[in-house]
Amino acid sequence: MLPFDDFPLYATLHELCYLQGAASEWSADRIMRTIPEYLHSDPDSDGPIYFFGEMCFKAMYNDYMELRDLKDTAEILAYIDDWPDLYNSEQLAKNEVPVYSATFVDDMYVSFDLARETATKIKGCKNFITNVLYHDGLSKKSDEVVKQLFALRDDVLD
Repeated sequence: MLPFDDFPLYATLHELCYLQGAASEWSADRIMRTIPEYLHSDPDSDGPIYFFGEMCFKAMYNDYMELRDLKDTAEILAYIDDWPDLYNSEQLAKNEVPVYSATFVDDMYVSFDLARETATKIKGCKNFITNVLYHDGLSKKSDEVVKQLFALRDDVLD
């Protein structure tokens, strides 16, 4: 299990950052219960072990000491159902502000096709696409990603 020592709000805000007009109602927990392979994965058997990606489950607020103080807050936030729209598609299509983005082809958490489709909806968005870096590319190789984004800004090709 990964610690939340440095980023306790990550767990609390993770599902919320995708919501618009609906409550999460602990989405990861609800969806997991519908997938039998995850419910019956036994590390002591010869069968496959199924892992989770970036899910944050309700039980983590009991399991992780650094999340315990956020448990009541997380419970309240999980049932708020009037989140505003994440973005305004019409406004993004009229964008006048320079936008430079990075898309990782083999990102295990973000669909490459969806990321590309989203970037095309932002007027003037220039996209750095790579299959060398992954989801954590910005934090693990920030110098490389930022260099590529500045190259897009400066319209410089290698």
